[in-house]
Amino acid sequence: MENKLMKTKSLKIVSSIAIAFFCLGTTVFAQGNDSRIGSIGRERVDHGATEATPITQAEAQKKYPVKGNGYPVAQRNPHDPSGVVVSPYPPNEKYNCSKIAHGGLAVDPKANKVFVRP
Repeated sequence: MENKLMKTKSLKIVSSIAIAFFCLGTTVFAQGNDSRIGSIGRERVDHGATEATPITQAEAQKKYPVKGNGYPVAQRNPHDPSGVVVSPYPPNEKYNCSKIAHGGLAVDPKANKVFVRP
């Protein structure tokens, strides 16, 4: 009888520990990284935006001559913080243009082309 009582107590203790680890593990996972979507903490801070490289009008005309009516304007997502824009060139990366004046020019290094900050 005593052996059965000890097995029951051991089962309760092991079950309690397993449940505690499960609850703790799911909470930590929810606050940490999910490899499918990247770092949740990083996304909250910088929204995956790379710092934009400013360029003057003279440099842009010399290195990246205008084709057509002018340089295309980047797009602004209202859900992103002020200054974060999406490049008009594929693969449409996000750039932090907060240090560039509105209407200023920036270089998309992946496309090697210039765009206008809205």
